[in-house]
Amino acid sequence: MSMFPQKNIDIVGIGASTLDRFIVVDHYPTGREVQQVVSSTTDGGGPVATALAVAGKYGARTVMIDSIGDDMVGRHILDDFAKYNVNTDAIQVERGANSGVATILVKHSTGERAVFFERSTAVEPEFLDAHKQLIDNSFILHINGRHRILMCAAMDVAKDVGTIISLDGGAQRYDEGMKPITEDSHIVIVARDYAEKYTGTTNLEEACRIIHNRGALIAGVTDGANGSYFVWPDGTAYRCEPFPQDSVVDTTGAGDSFHGAFLAKLSNILHSESAKVSSTNAVQGDTSLCAIELLKGCAHSDLEKAATFASAVASLNTQGIGGRSPLPSLDQVHKLMGLE
Repeated sequence: MSMFPQKNIDIVGIGASTLDRFIVVDHYPTGREVQQVVSSTTDGGGPVATALAVAGKYGARTVMIDSIGDDMVGRHILDDFAKYNVNTDAIQVERGANSGVATILVKHSTGERAVFFERSTAVEPEFLDAHKQLIDNSFILHINGRHRILMCAAMDVAKDVGTIISLDGGAQRYDEGMKPITEDSHIVIVARDYAEKYTGTTNLEEACRIIHNRGALIAGVTDGANGSYFVWPDGTAYRCEPFPQDSVVDTTGAGDSFHGAFLAKLSNILHSESAKVSSTNAVQGDTSLCAIELLKGCAHSDLEKAATFASAVASLNTQGIGGRSPLPSLDQVHKLMGLE
């Protein structure tokens, strides 16, 4: 059983941890052909896993819950997490099992991608019993719909202890089973495709408002190079402008890095809010118990800065191959934001 000190975790993630193999091609094949590869690389992957890696890079304390195999791929996954300060004590390593792998074709001219994946072993719901304390001791539980039975059990724990539930609703990931999960999440940041299917409207500002009205304290819709839309806990709407690049090398991980960067900054905000509340003796005990209330009290100006930071990180992350390897330094992000 993994033991973590009280108030020592910012973000717990539940999702698939994979090894991503990137192959840059001149064009997508439409039939039988031989084509020389432009370039290739290997990187850690998985939407929640990458978001945690990003958050870890920018200072958040993160823990991943997942199951991988004891194969060479699994060892690479663990080593990559270590590079980004992600705690892996709650990752179950199964003897004889295969770890998840994704093969990603990247179109050289546009950075568009096509993904082919091999699923890893699902995590049994009982595995959560040994790690409920992680959710209890954290500000945020970050999910995306993978390991759904385990994820729903974790959401129940989060609701009981007041931990914030953050949902990454990626493109092509919406199904009717995700509707109640979306409605039960406190932070819902989704791709345009997800938003349109969930809300029934193509107006992204309206979609944000619908997501907010259905229960999300923070509702967000990302639209790639067109920027993103938000509604904050106090009902204030915000349009986050994009940071356009002259060219795009690879869009893999742009959305995941947006989530990770936003949650990293949000963790800082929650720590500040917690310190303010504690100083007035209004809250007793573990700060994770009041995380939802802290979120409700966040100033929308602080949240706007978090969204802008996330937008800058995601933009710069398109300048290299992979979801994690191209992540920019803080200096690079601040320069793009005009803070230097």
